[in-house]
Amino acid sequence: MLNIFLGEFLGTMALILLGNGVVANASFKKTLGSNGGWIVIVFGWAFAVFVGVSIANIWHTGGHINPAVTIGQWVGGNITSEEALVYMASQFAGALIGQVIVNIIYWQHIKEEENQVVLGMHSTGPTHPKSWMTNVFTEFVGTCVLVLMAYFAIAGTWFSSAPLAISFAVLAIGLSLGGTTGYAINPFRDLAPRIIHKIMYKTSTVLKTSNGTMVSSNWKYAIIPVVAPVLAGITVGLFFLN
Repeated sequence: MLNIFLGEFLGTMALILLGNGVVANASFKKTLGSNGGWIVIVFGWAFAVFVGVSIANIWHTGGHINPAVTIGQWVGGNITSEEALVYMASQFAGALIGQVIVNIIYWQHIKEEENQVVLGMHSTGPTHPKSWMTNVFTEFVGTCVLVLMAYFAIAGTWFSSAPLAISFAVLAIGLSLGGTTGYAINPFRDLAPRIIHKIMYKTSTVLKTSNGTMVSSNWKYAIIPVVAPVLAGITVGLFFLN
């Protein structure tokens, strides 16, 4: 259990640190990576997954770093309920701490940017907010692909190549499907940083909109990148991993 907690905590922390770090670097106006664009962000996230899975596997956790993967493994009977809880608790804690570190590094830029850009380096958002069924379906399909690929990598004879295989899957999802919802495909990747965003603006006296009102963390959309990946994990666990 300690190995699971350490591996998944540090792996998920690295995932968020590098993943949302590349979003900030490519999006903020005054960084050296400004205007890096979608391709830089997608590749950055893929590399973040590679690093996160690699770190988690130092402790032989299987490199879930994603509760959707954990739920799929649990529903498929590959891990116990107690193990699943430890996996997810450590993933959530790692995502929180990873985002806090990103915010410390980019604090000067955060103070200078409009909230929509700042929110983008915390959590995902769709191109068509009112098309909620399409957004749910997109996140569901993308997460199914990821959970299946993670299972094959974890259970297959090519386990040693799991970080590379999973990162390529994330790269493919980002390049093909990610442009509509921002491809969270991980409940805690979206939820934990969104909570940090809310806390940051709630407690800071310098982060306000131009008229002095509190900014939005877009909680109206937040349920989709949480529920859709969870449903995908359950579906893959029931129909493919049993």
